[in-house]
Amino acid sequence: MGKPKIGPQIICFCNNVSRDVIEAAIKDGCSTLNEIYDRTTAGVGPCGGSCRRKIAPILEAYLATGKFPPPTEEPGAPNNQSKNKINKVKQEGGAV
Repeated sequence: MGKPKIGPQIICFCNNVSRDVIEAAIKDGCSTLNEIYDRTTAGVGPCGGSCRRKIAPILEAYLATGKFPPPTEEPGAPNNQSKNKINKVKQEGGAV
């Protein structure tokens, strides 16, 4: 039996934006967080942008070294506060 296939690391759960998409935006010239938010929709979801703390270190490392940092052990997992906000929006009939 082989290893289970692991999908892309999701950074923004509200808008389903993967780390690959964020890295591609940075490689394509995004050099500020606002440019990343505009290009990818990460960081602007109904949870209030809880994923922004995950995006900043990726951008900072790339700008400083030209390389992306390794993925975290628990990639992009939303914290309980984010989960609660997302669930509330869904219950109220909003899009997530």
